[in-house]
Amino acid sequence: MQKYFLYSIKSTINTLYLPIIIIFISISGWVSSMLATAQIEENAYKNVNDTIFQTKNYLDYMLSDVFQQLVTVSSNPRILNLVGTEESEIKPEYYVEIDKSLQHVYSRYNVIIESVLIDLNQGEFFLYHSDYNSNPSVLYEDYFNQYNGSKEGFYWRNMHEDEIFNTNDQVISVFRLIERKSSSDRGIILFNLRDDYFEQVLNKSLIGENGYLTLISPNGKYESKDVKTEYKLDNKTLYSLQNTEDESGQFSYESVAGEDMIVIYDTIEANKWKLAAVVPESEILNKVNYIKHSTVFFILIMIVSAIFLTSLVGKYISKPFEKMAKQMRTINRESLAFYDESSGPEEMKILHNGFKELLLRTQSLMEQIQLEQEEKRQLEFAIMHAQINPHFLYNTLYSIKGLCDMGLNKDASQMISALSSFFRIGISKGKEIISIKDEIEHIEHYLFIQEMRYGDDFSYVIDVEDDILSYNIIKLSLQPLIENAIYHGVKQRRGQGKITIKGYQTGDAIHLEVADNGNGIEKEKLVEILREMEASFQEKKSFIGIGLKSVNERIKIHFGKEYGLHISSESGQGTVVSILIPKTKGEISENV
Repeated sequence: MQKYFLYSIKSTINTLYLPIIIIFISISGWVSSMLATAQIEENAYKNVNDTIFQTKNYLDYMLSDVFQQLVTVSSNPRILNLVGTEESEIKPEYYVEIDKSLQHVYSRYNVIIESVLIDLNQGEFFLYHSDYNSNPSVLYEDYFNQYNGSKEGFYWRNMHEDEIFNTNDQVISVFRLIERKSSSDRGIILFNLRDDYFEQVLNKSLIGENGYLTLISPNGKYESKDVKTEYKLDNKTLYSLQNTEDESGQFSYESVAGEDMIVIYDTIEANKWKLAAVVPESEILNKVNYIKHSTVFFILIMIVSAIFLTSLVGKYISKPFEKMAKQMRTINRESLAFYDESSGPEEMKILHNGFKELLLRTQSLMEQIQLEQEEKRQLEFAIMHAQINPHFLYNTLYSIKGLCDMGLNKDASQMISALSSFFRIGISKGKEIISIKDEIEHIEHYLFIQEMRYGDDFSYVIDVEDDILSYNIIKLSLQPLIENAIYHGVKQRRGQGKITIKGYQTGDAIHLEVADNGNGIEKEKLVEILREMEASFQEKKSFIGIGLKSVNERIKIHFGKEYGLHISSESGQGTVVSILIPKTKGEISENV
């Protein structure tokens, strides 16, 4: 924990002060938000309840008045006496008297009543007033079979299509069914109420984009506006409202779309219908959510401000230390430069100068170590070269003596010429980088001498592309590989051995291969050889000598770690040693 929060002066200041400030701001904001949320939530529900109460009272007043007019008209003794009266016995003045009463109701309550109708004795006495010129007809059986149970015969019917006047309008009906003992002695007095009136009344109260008021009766419901399916009452909730005995109340349910819905309802006394407000909880409490979001935003602004101010203080205090640390982080193996001048308190200047002096001393020591390592590498190569030359020179001179003793002076002369050329190229004026052409000439002389010594024990083939002869190579790269191929490859097998030297290019790289058809290397031994190739000079070697190791190291030092030797071999199949070097020409710095 300390590693991440107390690792610098600035982070220590931030770690100690910021949590206290953030906790204080968060608690203050949370308490304020809870108080405001509770108050706004209470007000939101109160507003919806007030809307329900006011709308219910208004509808109750209008519907009670209309119902009272229906009671008055249907209780007219003249109308009641006409039920069961023969058509021939109905006098014209009866029509005039009743029509006058009906006209009075229709004209007075035209704002809510769309049409009124009196139908007695299955059409024998028929009067109506309507906004439309139509020929209304009443199907007695539909009404008398469907509606029953009311002692006085008064019924309410929720929003439906006006099938009596055939207007295709939606209406709410209130009517009275009059029935005597005889099935033909029946009548109906009906008021159709305008749907646009209810739409206007119910839509006056805006309770959200997807909230609405609905009239719920035992035989249906009327919604004040078109709403999406997911916001409509489901059958279970509708059934609950239709059958509840509570006059008013409030509950919530989850819609088919997973939306939390609030239902607040009250009862209209005129017909015992429920007036319900159906509102998504997210809309009725949108101000609550606004307050919550605003509070969170305000808290975040305060926290950001606190962080900013604390950061400024911390930055002012820690700036000199951070600058010093930044300069220190730029130091690496490749660069020990430390040029920026120090600023700040005197103590920081002393620390800066001390560190700068330490870096200068370190850089001097590193340069000295690098020089000593290069000298050691050159010394190791010189030791290897010294180990090769005396032994090889002794064996070659002994072979020349043998040729002279046998009188083969021409062969002896050729061998002496090859030996002198071999050493001339090996010396190469002290240069370590020579052309591939010179390296190939060097190994040709070496192979010629070895072939003269061993006779028919082995043969060799040199197949090098002419295009690569002008590129650079480190001298004595191939000779140690060929020497290994002779002594550890072809000489260990029965019969004549064969050594193949190939050279070719691929892209920007050059490949040189020395292959023999000897007994090969066992898999476990090859793994150890490859491991020792990458080991340091100080480690004891059990499977390779200084030759292979020196060639590999010198190639990597001069050309890069991606270049060097690669050995592949299978027991009984021979060995291939490959050299990978880049294409380079001209002079190359030898103190890499």
